[in-house]
Amino acid sequence: MKKVSIIVPVYNVKEYLRTCLDSLVGQSLKDIEIIVVDDGSTDGSSDIVREYEKKYPNIIRAFYNENSGLSGARNFGLTKASGKYIGFVDSDDYVKRDLFLKAYNYAVKGDYDIVVFDWIVKSDKNEFISKANLNYSNDPVKNYIIAAPMAWLRLIKKDILDNFSYKKGMIYEDLEVVPSYVLKTKKIGFLDYAGYYYITRTTSIMNQKKFNKKFLDIFVALESNKKRLLEYYPDEVEYLYITHLLRSTSLRLVTSSEGIVYLDKIIGIMKNDFPNWRQNVYLKKSSFKLRMVCFLAYHRQIFFLKILKKLFRK
Repeated sequence: MKKVSIIVPVYNVKEYLRTCLDSLVGQSLKDIEIIVVDDGSTDGSSDIVREYEKKYPNIIRAFYNENSGLSGARNFGLTKASGKYIGFVDSDDYVKRDLFLKAYNYAVKGDYDIVVFDWIVKSDKNEFISKANLNYSNDPVKNYIIAAPMAWLRLIKKDILDNFSYKKGMIYEDLEVVPSYVLKTKKIGFLDYAGYYYITRTTSIMNQKKFNKKFLDIFVALESNKKRLLEYYPDEVEYLYITHLLRSTSLRLVTSSEGIVYLDKIIGIMKNDFPNWRQNVYLKKSSFKLRMVCFLAYHRQIFFLKILKKLFRK
């Protein structure tokens, strides 16, 4: 058994793939395996995967299958992983050399089932550090639920992941399942270290300015969390709806006439399911900007939401 298995789904990322794989084969933690799942690439990424597989046969295990999306590739990778802990890296991102050594040592020292770390958001114009732990609660489990849900933001014991899978075809596949890991978790630790470089691309689905029906996956993702967690963590589930639905999704949908139609659905959900959302304990600790967007969205102030969205981009 390896200490860590790192799962890397690959699909048409020729421009970024070498940087990603170089950062992984050079990890200071040596007892690892890098499971590369080529998800039917057509742009030459497959050739790069074969090149690295041949060059690093003792560390890279490559698999090739028909396109099944990010979720399918991750699920497939998990069936091949032998590590005690699992890490995920998107193939257009990269990591610092000591990320997995620091995360693994921190997990072992604290006997943590999950370790969540900080990350660096990098674009063509700038880069900045994002903190994983909002530190709004004294309970690490509650802080975990309301933290950013990206799978690549954490190191996770494999036996936890054996109880879950990523839902295929979704663009909110992380949000749909990652918060619910707490149901199989005993201890969660937050590592105060930013070792993951998240590369923002204007061509990604999440950065599209036009309406995309896949944005509506957010309703499924949040409903899954509500079914699993509401009984045990009502304030935290409510905050997920506040931040991911009332705030982020409203801003994402408000720039198109097709999207604006669904703003009424968002408002209806908040009124019916979370009528006292404005008293949420975590919302009171949130930024003024977040609270302002939520207020405008809830009161259907589309004009001002559009202005705020333009300001946020600057």
